Amino acid sequence: MLEDPAPPNQRSPMGVTTSPSSKEDNLAYISLNPNAQPTVVLIHGAFAAGSDWDLVTPFLTDYHLLIPDMPGHGNSRAVTPFSVDNASRLLRKLIVEHAHDAHAYIVGHSLGAHIAVHLASHYPQVVSRVLLSGFEVFPTTRLSPYVPHLTWAMRRIENSVPRPLVRWLMDGTDIRRSDNTFCTLDLCRQICQPMLASDGWPDPWPQPTLVIAAGKAGLLPTSDHPHDARKLAGIGNRGNNNTRAVMHPQMRHPWNRQAPKLFADTVQKWFRDEPLPAGFIDL
Repeated sequence: MLEDPAPPNQRSPMGVTTSPSSKEDNLAYISLNPNAQPTVVLIHGAFAAGSDWDLVTPFLTDYHLLIPDMPGHGNSRAVTPFSVDNASRLLRKLIVEHAHDAHAYIVGHSLGAHIAVHLASHYPQVVSRVLLSGFEVFPTTRLSPYVPHLTWAMRRIENSVPRPLVRWLMDGTDIRRSDNTFCTLDLCRQICQPMLASDGWPDPWPQPTLVIAAGKAGLLPTSDHPHDARKLAGIGNRGNNNTRAVMHPQMRHPWNRQAPKLFADTVQKWFRDEPLPAGFIDL
């Protein structure tokens, strides 16, 4: 687990630097392993925060890690409104100001994958290789206007389910209760927008990118959309010829909390341009 935050912009004995957001043009973030190189930025999903990476970071000590809270989330809840465009702009600023050589490798999960690919396509000068997991786009239907309300309600229903039951249903995945103090209906509306089919697809981007779809569902609908991963990789290949889509049939959508070492190993293998760990299937 990450340590409790140190005072703003202070480094703890563990080498953890924290910076809570006090301005609308800055993201709160945690910096780990500041003397390591290169820099990797970890972008969390919807209704989470940078602390959602705490199971993965112990396996990435060879990298300088920048772990921000996205606008409207965690310690960046005062940075509003949320949009993929604004999140990307603020991430670019974070990378320029705090990454080694103003350049970073990018990891994005779920909503963070939307942000990561937008960052890569709009600010390619600050991005090296990219890893995206759980990128999904949902079709627009007559029910789409009600999705934010359903999302708002589901966050609260999910929190009422006992955690041991959740872990049992999800193969031991460590799903923590979400902090619903920032899960407002307005934020739900802002988050659902980029995942609609009309807005969800990016422009081609130049960086080599691995697009991962988790393949396991079971009793709970926790698999990703392989067809979305395949389509996204196709868009990426129009900007570079080293983007690929893969699926892992044993992983669920939040596999950074199901198999954190495998997640970290996959990050390292991709960024080092080495063969991926066993279990992945090309799409």
